[in-house]
Amino acid sequence: MLVRRTTRLLRKVGILPPLHRPVPAPVQADDPPAPAAPRMTADGRYVVTAELKEKLNARGVDSAPPPDGRVLPPNSVFEPPCSLQWMDIFGRISVGSFSYGVSGHFNNVTIGRYVSIGDDVQMGRGNHSIAWLSTSPFFYLHETIFQVGREFEGADAYHAFDPDTAGSEGFVQGSTIVIENDVWIGHRAYIRPGVTIGTGAIIGAYAVVTRDVPPYAVVVGNPGRVVRYRFDAALIARLLASKWWTLAPWQLNGIDVSRPAESIEALERRVAESEPYKPDLVHMVELV
Repeated sequence: MLVRRTTRLLRKVGILPPLHRPVPAPVQADDPPAPAAPRMTADGRYVVTAELKEKLNARGVDSAPPPDGRVLPPNSVFEPPCSLQWMDIFGRISVGSFSYGVSGHFNNVTIGRYVSIGDDVQMGRGNHSIAWLSTSPFFYLHETIFQVGREFEGADAYHAFDPDTAGSEGFVQGSTIVIENDVWIGHRAYIRPGVTIGTGAIIGAYAVVTRDVPPYAVVVGNPGRVVRYRFDAALIARLLASKWWTLAPWQLNGIDVSRPAESIEALERRVAESEPYKPDLVHMVELV
């Protein structure tokens, strides 16, 4: 006992070196698990898994099908809030705020704001080469047409085949479709690649649209034809000039939207006095 007290005293006054007790090693927290790699299809589109669906929903993009029921191209861009519901999206698409599509085929499409798209609408179906020897894609697509095995006559040649299109007369296979703002497209309408549908237009159910549609026109039939316009020319000009679709619905509270002719002056003032609604865009390639 006396020795221990003497030793402590000598260390305290500096005659003996201080006692160094081992410092316990810090407890290492487990590294967080690495995020799962996004699931992709063979052609490079993202599978809308439960995780991706949740991310889209949080950012203002609604997708109605259950997880794993849809795919999205990596160059898709969405302006929230918007809804994809049961749309089958095969190529680049952008969708503006307050727009939705119920179902159908969509490829290389730009959709503005306040657009309403019905069931089974077809946009961006690829063209075929009508001036070539054959209209078959076997003669111009540099990809496998059928996903088949090798137990049939000519299988090896089939899988090795790549069409020689060097110097061939080209054709446009799928130009961008542009749907401007406040467009209503009815069930099972067909929109040809390269067409622009102007703001305020209505496309009737089963219509086949092969050429551009003027703003506020009503188009029906096969081939699609303009049967009338929603408003007179003077009101159409003022509505287009106002760019009212740059505002969110809540920014138009107090304006009688059921009587645009009577409300146009109030609408023009409101747009002039308001900041445009500009949410952050949702880029698929960044979201995943």
